[in-house]
Amino acid sequence: RLLMHGKEVGSIIGKKGETVKKMREESGARINISEGNCPERIVTITGPTDAIFKAFAMIAYKFEEDIINSMSNSPATSKPPVTLRLVVPA
Repeated sequence: RLLMHGKEVGSIIGKKGETVKKMREESGARINISEGNCPERIVTITGPTDAIFKAFAMIAYKFEEDIINSMSNSPATSKPPVTLRLVVPA
């Protein structure tokens, strides 16, 4: 499970759910995004370990891509850090 802000979740979902659909198909993992308009939402990734890893990597690469795209319109020279919050059951 990942805890994400609304803007991050929007990036993962994509227009009409295209991005998350592609991630589900390519990774073979189930990616479920909690409903609601709260500030943070939970993204649950389930499936075989290799599928979970692939989906997680795809999400991380998507954030990296978003940062690079946002920097093209910015005078900043260094990339801001990407923070992923992983929720692990006790």
